[in-house]
Amino acid sequence: MSTTFYPREDHPSDLIIISADNVFFSVHKRILLLKTNNFFGGLLQVEDDVILNIFLLVVSEASEVFNLVLHAFYDFDPTNYKPTLDQVAEMLNKLPQYGLPLSAVITHGKPMYNLILGMSLTKPLDIYALVAQHRLEPLAVEVSHHLLATPLHNLTDEHCLSMGPIYLRRLTFLHLGRTERLKKLLRDPPSGHRPTMQCDTVDQKHKLMALWKEATGELCWEASASTPVSLFHAVLSPLVDKLNCEECKTSTREKIRKLIVDWTMVKTTI
Repeated sequence: MSTTFYPREDHPSDLIIISADNVFFSVHKRILLLKTNNFFGGLLQVEDDVILNIFLLVVSEASEVFNLVLHAFYDFDPTNYKPTLDQVAEMLNKLPQYGLPLSAVITHGKPMYNLILGMSLTKPLDIYALVAQHRLEPLAVEVSHHLLATPLHNLTDEHCLSMGPIYLRRLTFLHLGRTERLKKLLRDPPSGHRPTMQCDTVDQKHKLMALWKEATGELCWEASASTPVSLFHAVLSPLVDKLNCEECKTSTREKIRKLIVDWTMVKTTI
């Protein structure tokens, strides 16, 4: 007997569904028919606005998968069952067969949306490929944020085939676009300052610009879509101590601050 869908006196069920591995689910025809667009895969029928007298159904899915299907129909949170990626993937395939459009249940704020998004924290690439396969756009966008630290060479042929050319291109462009944008930000040196007796244009070029170019060259070599701002501090902040001119120091600090702000504003999703 299901631990979620079991007979209850306060909310009596009128239908029992048995999974392929003989788990009993006590459910309500009214709820299923309210959500389905094909009479629950044709298993429930209505004539003259009257639900036919069906009390027992047998389905071909294993209990773990069918349990997720019912949770989707009821908008229940299945997190405590700790579903696997394969089970969630099978659920997404089954829901349209039972007449529940994915767009109706995998929407922001709903339990299934939150479940899949939560799984992306540990398996972002697999989840992105899965939601892209089903064209779940809002979820794919959110999941893509967790892929910034995943190198593109981690993509397998299976991932590419599953997500398709459109979502593969968008993921690739996210990585390449952020990397190129970072390199462009790094190439712009501090603005410098007006020449003074202690630090003229030549001094700034030979000291400030040279130090900046050397430090940012290292950063450009290691630049990626997920480069953390802490690395900017670690590599660039020591430049200030190598400068003798206070105006050069101020200019460098301002450039580092602006670099961090600009980098945090670069798009982080597809």
